[in-house]
Amino acid sequence: MGYACSTCDAEFRSAAGVTQHVARHHDICAECDEAFDGTDQLREHIHESH
Repeated sequence: MGYACSTCDAEFRSAAGVTQHVARHHDICAECDEAFDGTDQLREHIHESH
């Protein structure tokens, strides 16, 4: 069974692959699904909130 990104339909072998992809390429927090304008804001959010 494959896993697909709901934003761009990229496919992965595992759910963890999708989670990593979304965080890296769509700047969405894997913990709370909050979206950010860029990777720097996402990193700051993760360090401060999770």
